[in-house]
Formats: sequence, structure tokens, C-alpha cells
Amino acid sequence: MNIETLKVFKDLIETQSFTKTARMNYISQSAVSQQIKKLEMIFKTKLFIKRNDRFELTRVGKLLYEGAGDIIKTYDNTISRIRENFEDSKGEIKISSIYTVGIYLLNNYIRGFLSKYPNTKINLDYYEWDEVINKVLNDDCDFGFVACKKVNDINISSLHINDEEMVFVAPNSYQKPKGEKIDFIEAFKVSLIFFEKNTPSRKFVECVTKGKKVSFNVTMEMNNIETIKAAIMSNAGYSILPYTSVENDYKNGKLKIFRFSEPFYRPVYMVYNKRKKFSPPLSLFMNFMLNIKKNKTISYEEVYG
Repeated sequence: MNIETLKVFKDLIETQSFTKTARMNYISQSAVSQQIKKLEMIFKTKLFIKRNDRFELTRVGKLLYEGAGDIIKTYDNTISRIRENFEDSKGEIKISSIYTVGIYLLNNYIRGFLSKYPNTKINLDYYEWDEVINKVLNDDCDFGFVACKKVNDINISSLHINDEEMVFVAPNSYQKPKGEKIDFIEAFKVSLIFFEKNTPSRKFVECVTKGKKVSFNVTMEMNNIETIKAAIMSNAGYSILPYTSVENDYKNGKLKIFRFSEPFYRPVYMVYNKRKKFSPPLSLFMNFMLNIKKNKTISYEEVYG
């Protein structure tokens, strides 16, 4: 049993939600379930019972919840005192990222990191895929974040940190013929708005759909995801985008989203120069991202079933 496990248990009881607890702790819902089961194995009893969509604590659960609060508070106070007296977390981390990863995925990671190491300054800039790699090679940044295409360069290390589900994105006026999911053939019959040719995102979708007997009906090409979403909202066409980039628009009723009958995911990589000597803040960030990779993040399927 460790502090993280106790925090997950405490957050679950307070939020009454596996989804919210997973988001708060940057882990998957299945990881939340596993940590609760681990605690129940340690104490050889159930910690709560689900009644009327709420978690009702057992006697042991109540004692553990009260104790967990005290332990976590003591731990947080201790960590704060250590940070006040030692400089290891102080410094600046320079990050270059492609727009879609930086805005919709990486920002959540950065918030989680800064909540643990508030003395660290993070400078995040957005570039095209090739520019991110050049920034890393020229040592103009400490870490780079790209998607779809793994970097093949002897001077760069690529750490696969996540997989983002790709979904079919449609305007609110779209009436799907049948079913909740869509297949590739059906999706590619409509007028598609895609990224420009030769971009990693475009090549990735073309590669995944190769051999699936689909023909691309691309009517518009753009190099900015916000422009693509705006075009879809104005009924100009449809697209295939990572769920993280359209999550808020979907929840706010601005766009419709359909999962594919054969789900596919785009890989996300953190890249860094092999020759770079890591300062303490860089080592802390690396360890934080390794922990993200170990636990993985919440997928569309885990949130929406």
C-alpha cells in the first residue's frame, strides 16, 4: 500500500465517480478498480457497497477513509516543506509540441506535473511536426511531443506515451443511417476535410485505411485543426480527428462524434536529444511522463462505454 493508492481511494469516495477519480490521478478507470481491489485484499474485506448509485462505506472503509485523509495531509505538508528547502524542482523546462497534442493532451499532463512541482516553470510552444524535431535536435527545447509518426534519428529517443482514439466527426445536422458506430467505407463516402497531403496526420489515416477498400473523397485540405472543426460546424464536410481534440465540442453539442466499428488510435511520442544532460527538473518531468505511460490515460471507450 502506498500514498497514491490511498489518494485514489479517498478521491473515489469523495467524487463518487470512477471516471472523475481516474482523471484526477491521471490513470485509467481500470487502474482505479485495481487499486481498490488491492486495498480490499490487504484488509480482507469490502471497503464500500454500491447502493442507489452511491458508494456506502463499510466500517473498515470509514476507518480507512478517515485515516487516509490524515496520512495524505501529513504527506502533502512534508513534501511542501521539502520543496521550500531544496531547489531540485526549480528551473525551466522548454517543450515544443504539435498543436493538437500540446493543446488537447499535453496541457493536462503539465497541470498535473505543476501541481506536484509548482516551483518549476514550463515554457510550451507549438510547431509543425518537422519543426518540433529540429528544435529537439538543435537543443532549442528539452522535450518534444509529436503524434502518428515515430522519429527515426540516431540522435533522438522516442518514448511512446499514449494512444489517442480517432473518431468520425460530423456536423450536428448529420443523420447517421443506422447504428451508433460507423465503418470505414461509410465514413469515406462523405465529403472529407483533411489535413494537407504529406503531413504525418494525413499519412497516418491513409496508412490505417490502406487495404480496406475505401476511396478518399477529400474536398477540402487545411493545416489547422481549429479551422477544420469550424468548417465541420458550418456543414462544409466531415473529418477524422483524435477524440481529445473534439471532446469539449462534443459535450457542448457543437459536433457529433461516432466511433469506428474497427477503432484505431494514433500514437503519441515524447522525444528528446540523447546527448542532452538532464537537470533535476528535467529528470522529474521524465519520471512523471514515465508514470503516465505506465498507467496510461483514459480512452474514449472507458469514458463512454
